[in-house]
Amino acid sequence: MPELPEVETVVRDLRPRVIGKTIVRAQVNWARTIATPRAREFVAQIRGHKIIKITRRGKYLIFHLSRGKFLLAHLRMTGAFYVEKPNTPRDKHHHVVLALSNGRELRFRDPRKFGRMWLVDDPARVVGKLGPEAPEISIKDFHARFETRRGHLKPLLLDQTFLAGLGNIYVDESLWYARLHPLRAAESLTRVERARLHRAMQQILKRAIAVGGTSIDVMYKRVNGKSGGFQESLRAFDREERPCRRCGTPIVKTVVVQRGTHFCPTCQRV
Repeated sequence: MPELPEVETVVRDLRPRVIGKTIVRAQVNWARTIATPRAREFVAQIRGHKIIKITRRGKYLIFHLSRGKFLLAHLRMTGAFYVEKPNTPRDKHHHVVLALSNGRELRFRDPRKFGRMWLVDDPARVVGKLGPEAPEISIKDFHARFETRRGHLKPLLLDQTFLAGLGNIYVDESLWYARLHPLRAAESLTRVERARLHRAMQQILKRAIAVGGTSIDVMYKRVNGKSGGFQESLRAFDREERPCRRCGTPIVKTVVVQRGTHFCPTCQRV
């Protein structure tokens, strides 16, 4: 599933391609992709709006449209945006197509059909409950959020109301760098350990954004069709049975909150 670095990459890739363009026509081929309003209303309401800017909140893309409208999109597992010429062939997975005033099409392709879009007057209807942005939260606020939370560390970091943007890949990587076990009790962390986790998390996210995110399979592609580059730098995620790059112990894979979870049993003790 695309996480914060991948979504941020998509946002940056889309900006020069679609900002300033007007949506002249919309086509929805899978109605459930549109969470609100209904697909037929979406097609009618989005027509004629200019794309003013594109931002990101957590794992959501936010298209700021003219006349006070916002189009939000969540890629979920396999969603991807492409900007193509109209004569470029489509396939059955192109579920939403927005024809633009420059003659191009903004296409949303999603083989697993879990991605969703919302056309709303206020983005807070969709993203209002998200926690602070993981790359931006200060160390002071990071400490403060731990003061009132309990439970295992990995589920907490995956909770989007606690921090926005982290997912399976970057939680595993952050915990490896911080030398913290995914099932460590969050309330047991010392201030030094919290600071180490905060630093690791923000450095990893920054590095991943710089290389276009992580492509560990064919599901995540950038708008230009290229893969991300952070998979070359992974230390824990997707490295089960391979030696830890710090101590040489084989990386272990287990399941935490129904997510494949990777850690070093020597470096990351409970």
